[in-house]
Amino acid sequence: MKLLKITPRLLWGILLSMIASLLNLYLPLLVRHFINLKQFAWSGLSKKVLLLGGLILIGNLLVSSLSDYLISSEGDRQVRQLRLRLQKQVLRLPQKYFDQQISGNLTSRIINDVNVLRSFLTETIPAVVTGSLTILGTMLITFSLDRKLTLLMLLVFPIDGLVTVPLGKISEVIADQTQSSLAALTGVTSESIKQIKTVKLNKAEEDVFAKNAREINKLYRLSLKGDRIAAMIGPLQSMLSFCLIMAVVLYGTLRVKSGSLSTGTLGAFMMYFFQIIGPINNVALFYSDRKQMLGATRKISEIINETAEETAGKEQLAVAPGSSLLRLDQVSFAYQDLPVLEKVDLEARSGEKIALVGATGAGKTTLANVITRLYPVAAGRISLNGQASTDFSLEQWRGFFSVVLQENTIISGSIRDNLTLGLNRKVTDQELWDALALVRLEEYAKKLPKGLDSLLGESGKQLSGGQRQRMQIARACLRDFKFLLLDEATSNLDADTEKIIMTALDRLKRTKNCGQITIAHRLATIANSDRIYFIKNKTVVASGSHEELLEKVPDYRRYVHEQQLKEKR
Repeated sequence: MKLLKITPRLLWGILLSMIASLLNLYLPLLVRHFINLKQFAWSGLSKKVLLLGGLILIGNLLVSSLSDYLISSEGDRQVRQLRLRLQKQVLRLPQKYFDQQISGNLTSRIINDVNVLRSFLTETIPAVVTGSLTILGTMLITFSLDRKLTLLMLLVFPIDGLVTVPLGKISEVIADQTQSSLAALTGVTSESIKQIKTVKLNKAEEDVFAKNAREINKLYRLSLKGDRIAAMIGPLQSMLSFCLIMAVVLYGTLRVKSGSLSTGTLGAFMMYFFQIIGPINNVALFYSDRKQMLGATRKISEIINETAEETAGKEQLAVAPGSSLLRLDQVSFAYQDLPVLEKVDLEARSGEKIALVGATGAGKTTLANVITRLYPVAAGRISLNGQASTDFSLEQWRGFFSVVLQENTIISGSIRDNLTLGLNRKVTDQELWDALALVRLEEYAKKLPKGLDSLLGESGKQLSGGQRQRMQIARACLRDFKFLLLDEATSNLDADTEKIIMTALDRLKRTKNCGQITIAHRLATIANSDRIYFIKNKTVVASGSHEELLEKVPDYRRYVHEQQLKEKR
């Protein structure tokens, strides 16, 4: 898979860079000509040589500047496209993918690994192309000037190869390990900062520091290995180059004294020698740079090749207005071959409030995730008005539900940003204020300096836990939906506020003629449900009203008794 491409703009940049290299190749010949002049006074010939040299330097500056801009800007453009492609792909990946990933690792892949590709595209490839041209051109010119000196200068290639090839292979391994270690460090650092409150309240600073320190020390050890390799390559190349320079100088001096070589030619040879040292090193390092690029490409390709959710693509199916019926027939689900739901039957209707109850770990939240197709069912059928859920696109299906989760889903941004998150229609300020009033946040928002445009901080840190949950409920109420799904949505609210909000949600249910599916433990939240589904041992063992279940289901009575004891505490 080609993540980055050789485009015409990049080719033009490389072509201009090659032209600049050719101009550089001509300069030593001018210097040779100038040195060989018998008269160094401002003669007409010497002026022409200097003028031509100045024009070449200025032309080289202009061409090189334009080349660098074309190459770097094209690299930035392609990196932007690749990052956008990665971001889009990550957002389309199924929930099960994120369950197995650390968010910081993905962040590192999108940022750090893409930078490796950019460096290879905008630095390594142009350097190798122009370097190869410089080496070839230098060899042709010097060979025409003096074959013996050229053969002596060519010794730099095998000697440099003896140093860089074996060390380059070691550098390749270290570079791959460094990228992986950097991704791991980004992951643990991001997680520790995100969970800083939990860390502090559990007095876990030392534990978290130790975890981060392990990754930092691992990265440090890899960096030291890289430093040792670099410390060996640089001085060795310098020493070998110096030895070769001395050999060329000594041999050339003897030739000048014998009269078989001009001083200008020796000076030109020295310039050419210094001119190809950099290109030779660039070409020699191409192998390790390419391996590092391939390592980054492999990681990025793994993300891109992951099977994404098909959120769109299907035609919008017509759904009759009015009452709707959501059915689950013999639905089963397993997570990593571990059964979580088995043969679940369930119904939810418009204007009806149902509750899913059961002990922690019974599968209530998983059932909500299956209903909204965050996870595909292993067996069974989910339908709306008799139409299978899989007949709808994910985008249309998820539009039937407005979901409020127990965990915090407030994003960094303003109140307006959070309330309108994901809405595909324009919302008036009055609608926003009405939604806030519904959850008793209107007065709080009006006291803020910028009202609806007041910033809430990262993950809504300026709000209390209860306010964050109420903000999520207000957001859910602004959507057009057929079923309101509340997963422990009022768990952080006091009893009085919960009662007010549940009353408001009941009114909303009647106004929108929507169904309400509630997952909760509090008896006050579930007792007035039209129907309660009691979940145990991965399936629905009974359903009915609160009174019917109390009378007929001993397990439910035991569950209610345990909840009463918890609430009294």
